[in-house]
Amino acid sequence: MAGVDGLVSGLNTTQIISSLMQVERQSGAYLTTGKTASQTMIGVLQSLNTSLATLQTAASVLVPDSITGASGWTATTATSSQTALATATTDATAMPGSTTFTVQSVATAGAAVSSGSVGSLTSAVANGPFVLATGLGALGLASPTAGPTLSTGAHTVTVTQSSAGAALTGAPVADTVTIDASNAGFSVFLDGSSTATTITLAQGTYSRDQLAAEVTRASAGTLTASSTAAGALRLATTHEGSAATLALAAPSAALGLTDTSTTASGTDAVVSLDGVATTVSSLTRGAQLTLSGAGGDSLVFTLGGGLRAGTASASLVDVAAGASMTAVVSAINGAGAGVRATAVQVSPTAYRLQLNSMTTGAGSDVTLGGDAFPNSLSTLGSMVQLQAGSDTVLRVGTGPGAYDATSPTATVAGLLPGVTITATKADPTTPVTLTVDRDSAGIADKVQAMVKAANDVLAYLNAQSGYDTTTKTGGPLLGSSMARDLAQRLTDTAVGTAASTPGLVGVGVARDGSLTFDRATFLAAYTKDPNAVAGTLTTMASALSDTVKAASDPTNGYVTGQLNLEQEQVRDYTDQIANFEVRMSMRQDSLQRQYAALETMLGSLQSQSQWLTGQIASLPTPSTGKN
Repeated sequence: MAGVDGLVSGLNTTQIISSLMQVERQSGAYLTTGKTASQTMIGVLQSLNTSLATLQTAASVLVPDSITGASGWTATTATSSQTALATATTDATAMPGSTTFTVQSVATAGAAVSSGSVGSLTSAVANGPFVLATGLGALGLASPTAGPTLSTGAHTVTVTQSSAGAALTGAPVADTVTIDASNAGFSVFLDGSSTATTITLAQGTYSRDQLAAEVTRASAGTLTASSTAAGALRLATTHEGSAATLALAAPSAALGLTDTSTTASGTDAVVSLDGVATTVSSLTRGAQLTLSGAGGDSLVFTLGGGLRAGTASASLVDVAAGASMTAVVSAINGAGAGVRATAVQVSPTAYRLQLNSMTTGAGSDVTLGGDAFPNSLSTLGSMVQLQAGSDTVLRVGTGPGAYDATSPTATVAGLLPGVTITATKADPTTPVTLTVDRDSAGIADKVQAMVKAANDVLAYLNAQSGYDTTTKTGGPLLGSSMARDLAQRLTDTAVGTAASTPGLVGVGVARDGSLTFDRATFLAAYTKDPNAVAGTLTTMASALSDTVKAASDPTNGYVTGQLNLEQEQVRDYTDQIANFEVRMSMRQDSLQRQYAALETMLGSLQSQSQWLTGQIASLPTPSTGKN
């Protein structure tokens, strides 16, 4: 009820009730005070847990992983002697070491351009759909064309088994071999023929490699020869697959070839179109190869020789008959084939079509089907290579054992464990020495971060446990045994033990209980004995991590337990305050009713008084005159 100010009594009953309620509410003031204190403590404990989590993270960096053993102590840094040619980065698995290499090449993207041009962008150049492919050259394929049926979109060509020619290897030959009229000719049987093929070498004196080159030349493309590491001559047919055979018709002592009883066979290639495999048993340069895929799809290629393992992509680009240069460029760019097409203006009235692979590497060459731009329609002509796609090649060593590390991108990973090398410029004549060392400065930063995180916790505990002499108030953690115990445990980790003393390697304790870090002392100690320093500070980091876990573990941490208790108290205070408010509302209603009843009673008495006054006034006045 409201507005009960006394109209009869003249009392300010609203003020009276308000004053009485203020007195009544004093009995519940402790509830609000208690809730506020618990809420303050919750904020303090939550902030403490946040600081402890930061310390846990900083300490864990210096504790080896239980499975991989990786930690901040394994951090390394890579230094290149020629940063203009190659740089490097390391990961957690890298180990100290070094290697020297030369940058033979840096990965490039394949590109092709039309051999001819057209007068305008609206000139008709295509007579219908055509095949666009990338990566065919690395497999040994060229000139892709669609078979009777080929669905629009991308198709995958994969060589899962490389082909090889039939090969014979002889006995080691001398460092130099003289070829004269008596030994210039040798004969072989090829591809099962019973008629021997005679090959005649030019007379002269040859080194092993020169002799191999002369055999290759003299065979007119029938054979390839090479010198093995053991100094023997190896002959192989350029015809590859199991249909290729090679046998000696007669011994050749000059070449170290004496076994006439063995007939060698080549190796078949296995190649698939969209997962449908085809075995190819006879492979020669210029031959046609038809691959069948799923759903009746087929593609026809020209063999460049044998097939080599790898994957390429071929897409059928759908354009209408009589499509213009602009339409062709748009269709290629919209095909999702990883190729960017551009109409380049080479003169005021001449446009050529340029295709650039959007990836790099030896498998990024760009090829169009030979029937893409028929001469009967335009003068755009066929596509010719503008730039060969190439891999990044790092050559390690210069002797017989030299080897290459390659990558289709500018980065080469794995030459050294955990090291990624980025080649920036090719220079086959300038050696690059890459050295991987422990990252002393980076490790020092990690130790310093751990010390700072521990000091942040200690500073927070100190701030929340202090006493303000000006305001005569103490912090929420003043007198808290939990705060004292946690601070002591953190300090003890830096004090260490007789077996492990962080103070000897740069981590100590100041007079005020905070931790200190002497970077110069740490670096000197780490340079002298990195394993000992790592062992000492790993022990400290483990102790810090264990201390933090005991305090802030989400399930069993004692700070977490205190936080949960305070949160429960807030909920309890909230319930008590709500009940108290109900009682206060009831008490206020009771007072309002009492004062309203008082006014009613006074009003009634006033009415009676007024009635009696009226009655008395109406009585006859006694006569005071004499008869």
